[in-house]
Amino acid sequence: MYSLKTLVCFFLIGAIYAEQELSEEEKKALRLLIECSKKWDISEEEFKNMDQWVESPTEKMLCFMKCTAEKDGTLDEAGNVQMKNIDGIIAMMKMKSDDEINIKECIRKVSKVETCADFRNITECVLNN
Repeated sequence: MYSLKTLVCFFLIGAIYAEQELSEEEKKALRLLIECSKKWDISEEEFKNMDQWVESPTEKMLCFMKCTAEKDGTLDEAGNVQMKNIDGIIAMMKMKSDDEINIKECIRKVSKVETCADFRNITECVLNN
């Protein structure tokens, strides 16, 4: 099983340093990451501090994650979680089926994500299961 920390780290570092080798879908994801990182002024140093992203993200980090979720369709315009997108993300994490089920059940219970702080509810579903 890959941890959330490993996946985020792998994707961010790999995407930043190997853009020419990315698929079109990965390039689109990278563009979203870059756009949101500029909007929320996320530095390269902040990207490298993976423990903080996973364990205690700042308001700015939560805003960045909410931004990417809005842009990739994980959150709709009203702030509702789109489970079809969550299913794909969780599948990439290659976790045990029980963990996968628990995370999905937890995320289904998340009410609208209207503020950056609301996004913490999603990250806690992943971390606590």
